Amino acid sequence: MTPKFNLQNVLDLRHTKVEALETDLGKLMAARQNLEDLLMGLYENRTGLLEKLFLEQQGEMDLFNLSILRANIVATDERINQTIQAIKVMDEKVDRKRQELIAAKQEEEMLVVLKKKQIEAFHQDQKEREAKQQDDIYIASAFRQRREEARNG
Repeated sequence: MTPKFNLQNVLDLRHTKVEALETDLGKLMAARQNLEDLLMGLYENRTGLLEKLFLEQQGEMDLFNLSILRANIVATDERINQTIQAIKVMDEKVDRKRQELIAAKQEEEMLVVLKKKQIEAFHQDQKEREAKQQDDIYIASAFRQRREEARNG
């Protein structure tokens, strides 16, 4: 039976940390995707407003509607810029979380490798003990056989 890995509790904690970081990274990436979707919606809204502005400028112009459309375009442009900045901030958060996850996975993998080496060393020690016991059995058997031959012979 393989002995218990003496750092198993630490390995379990590191694995739990990796899982939590993976969850956090997934949430951050989902939030980033939501911002990206919002940005696309804002661009579509802006395009619609520009088309309306173009149509309002055809024929008889209503200055009140034109000023409202221009104000909406300016407000949409501001939201677009804010969303672009929010995406940049989110990209930084995602990158930091990804680096944190990589470091945690490396720490976990180090313990997994250490555990494998401990198991391999245990199995190698078992093989050596079994081989030594087998040698002892052969030596004892050969000794008995010679002693029997010496008595009989």
